[in-house]
Amino acid sequence: MAEYLGLTEEETSARYWRVKDGCVQMKIVDGHCVFYKDGCSVHQGRPWRCAQWPLHPSILIDPVNLETIQESCPGIDRNISYQEFCRIFE
Repeated sequence: MAEYLGLTEEETSARYWRVKDGCVQMKIVDGHCVFYKDGCSVHQGRPWRCAQWPLHPSILIDPVNLETIQESCPGIDRNISYQEFCRIFE
């Protein structure tokens, strides 16, 4: 991502990342990733975890996470139950 943005890792971290317990996440602006502007504005340089979106492990932890992702991702069936999604995902 830093290379894609033409920044050092330190600059990228300071501007765009939030690090908690060694886990890097993107900063959030207006409820979305800082890079979300009608889609991912750094798609070619996105981190590995983002490339897995929407198949994020947090979906399996809490049904609310699945509901949230179902609302924003056209690739996930909005009618599938949490239990069925977890069965298929695992």
